[in-house]
Amino acid sequence: MELDLTGLCCAVPQLTLYSALKKLKPGMEIRIITDDKVVLERDIIPLLSTNDMDYSVKQDQDNFVVTAFKRY
Repeated sequence: MELDLTGLCCAVPQLTLYSALKKLKPGMEIRIITDDKVVLERDIIPLLSTNDMDYSVKQDQDNFVVTAFKRY
């Protein structure tokens, strides 16, 4: 699954990601793209941490790409 959250602010990225995480089953992967470091640090990473996700973050030019896996 892939979520493109570029250009989104306020509660939209958090709500969109939360909805997507509810659909993930253990072992599934999600790829999240954002262009906002604040959204990454304030919304994405805390949501992944509280939902039993392992994740990595890479910067690709102006975007941050997060790859996360639902733990078993």
